[in-house]
Amino acid sequence: MKEIDLIIKNILVLGEKQQINSVAISDGIILDIDKTNNISKRYEAQKVIDGTDKILMPGFVNSHSHVAMSYFKGLADDLPLNKWLEQYIWPLEKNFMSKDFIKDAALFGCAEMIKNGITIFNDMYFMGEQTAESARKIGMRAVLGEGILDFPVANYNNADEIFAYIKLMHKKFKDDELIDFAVAPHAIYSCGKESLIKAKNLAENLGILLHIHLSETKQEVEDCLKQHGKRPVEYLDELGLFKVDVVAAHGIWINETEQNILSENEVSIAINTSSNLKLASGFDSFKRYLDKGINLAIGSDGVASNNSLSIFQEMNITAKLQKALNNDPTILPANKMVEIATLGGAKALKKSKQLGSIEIGKKADLILVDINNLESQPMYDPYSQLVYSLRSEQIKDVIINGKLIMENRKLLTIDEEQLIDKAKFYQKKIINYIS
Repeated sequence: MKEIDLIIKNILVLGEKQQINSVAISDGIILDIDKTNNISKRYEAQKVIDGTDKILMPGFVNSHSHVAMSYFKGLADDLPLNKWLEQYIWPLEKNFMSKDFIKDAALFGCAEMIKNGITIFNDMYFMGEQTAESARKIGMRAVLGEGILDFPVANYNNADEIFAYIKLMHKKFKDDELIDFAVAPHAIYSCGKESLIKAKNLAENLGILLHIHLSETKQEVEDCLKQHGKRPVEYLDELGLFKVDVVAAHGIWINETEQNILSENEVSIAINTSSNLKLASGFDSFKRYLDKGINLAIGSDGVASNNSLSIFQEMNITAKLQKALNNDPTILPANKMVEIATLGGAKALKKSKQLGSIEIGKKADLILVDINNLESQPMYDPYSQLVYSLRSEQIKDVIINGKLIMENRKLLTIDEEQLIDKAKFYQKKIINYIS
């Protein structure tokens, strides 16, 4: 009998076949999946979790976030994007941006993501080393894109300083089990041609991801046409940006010609439905994206523009909105929506060989969802329940890299009460500044 780290027994394993099985985990890897009796004969585990009346599924992938903006949640709601940024977010960032603020806010945001079943996030912000420290402290995976802009921001005087920082961080974390760094030019309206080309070259030279906001608003498209005579996707294609692995956040003002370019270059779109609706940035049908084989993933955006980190909420509202937009109740069926939130995100981050599905040999980044409650029963189709019925409160346990990070809704690697106290501390400071 082989000694291993963890067995999850008697659990409904989400996959092509919905079967009650047990899962053996060791050294951060899914070692075996089989009937409970067979697993019990083969392995002896240091810890055994009873998964009766629970679904075991891959952890959610948050493919676009600004995690260190956690303390700005609910601060400036019901405003247009430009006013929201220029009158509230940017002034607050200028005043409060520090290593301690980033570290504390990122730790809070990571904890909230764990509570929502997110096991890896693709971020765009500043001072990524501090976010990396917070993610590692809580035991979470992260791809950290250092935001590149052509004007002074955070503790940078210019874009060249940011490029130098990305090189330094990539070198520091390139062998880290949980942390990757990425190149993150903010957008075509905040980065000039030179910075965009430098970003592409850096991503290519280091072999890392490029993460950018793209076609988030109608104004962005109109300005690009005026300045460059091309739509945003065409402009970036001309600059060679899509020669590297790209995650484009939002992508809601993209025509069919641009979609063909994205498809040909295997660009992934991180959709952010709640944020786009709340900011009235717009929305588009994703049917052509699906028809053209463009990989879709789910992002939360920052909680300053979404107010929630619930992937359950994103799946629910995205599926329903797309059905209404296409006048087609069959588009984005529940199983496809769950795939987008898990394997789609892993594909976007170029990690589908390690993450995104429950398979022997893949990383044990898993969540256990309680179905022994009124919201879940009667259950005919687990995918349907996950998309249309359940909330994050049903996520009971979170495992990342084979380690239990949350058990029965209790965070195991961090003191939740301390996080709440620190959030209240910063809330008072921010209110005083605004006043």
